[in-house]
Amino acid sequence: MRRLALIGFGGLGRIVAQHLRSDPKLRFVAVGARAHQAEAIRALLGDVPVVESADALLACRPDLVVECASHGAFKQYAEPVLGGGIEMIAVSSGVLADGGYRERVLRTAEAAGASLEIPAGAIGAIDVIAAARAVGLAHVAYVTRKNPKAWRNTPAAEMVDLDRVSAPELFFDEAADRAALVFTDKANVCATLAIAGIGFERTRAQFWVDPGVTKSVHHIEAEGPCGTLRIELANNVAPSNGKASLLTAMSIVRAVRNRSAVLRI
Repeated sequence: MRRLALIGFGGLGRIVAQHLRSDPKLRFVAVGARAHQAEAIRALLGDVPVVESADALLACRPDLVVECASHGAFKQYAEPVLGGGIEMIAVSSGVLADGGYRERVLRTAEAAGASLEIPAGAIGAIDVIAAARAVGLAHVAYVTRKNPKAWRNTPAAEMVDLDRVSAPELFFDEAADRAALVFTDKANVCATLAIAGIGFERTRAQFWVDPGVTKSVHHIEAEGPCGTLRIELANNVAPSNGKASLLTAMSIVRAVRNRSAVLRI
């Protein structure tokens, strides 16, 4: 039975915990979260330790750690976990846009014989992009469209007047590294695409505010010797949360279950 530790118990973490709590191949041994969340965590998972530090989490002896919290949480836990030789699945991939930090994390993992897995999250075609990279990719671009409400409380509010948008408007068009470091809560999928493909500097990111959409729309384009890719997704938020991407949560669940699956796709 795999000993699982979860980092984060917000919208994503709660959904992940709900879907994995009854898996007979898993046992939750710790949740990294704030103390005020302890009652809700134990109501869902039973008498599992709720910790607020990497040392306390490691003391619970997990053999797999799942991060679905934030860039800050990733930085708090990633190096101690990976340095302890523990496998990690992390959704906050945008933090790896910092090249120096990325190399440090990967060196830590390699030295300890651990691995860091980035699930596809809210987008698709990551397997195609990663496969095509082996023979070269000439172009990879990520375009997202969200309703003004979805951009509130993000840096977008300083780039465009969200209260007066009446038509689709492009307000950000830069490389993926800049997107990931500026939009820490909204650009993890862009970062994942960059990691899978041609890197942060060569992957283009375009962000639109569009009052005509009610879902989070993700459009991916790629071109190379293998051919041309065009994919578009329109994702729903989780009905129980109203904010978290349901597909992102289920991508994490799938990554965890794949670790012990006999048949993997």
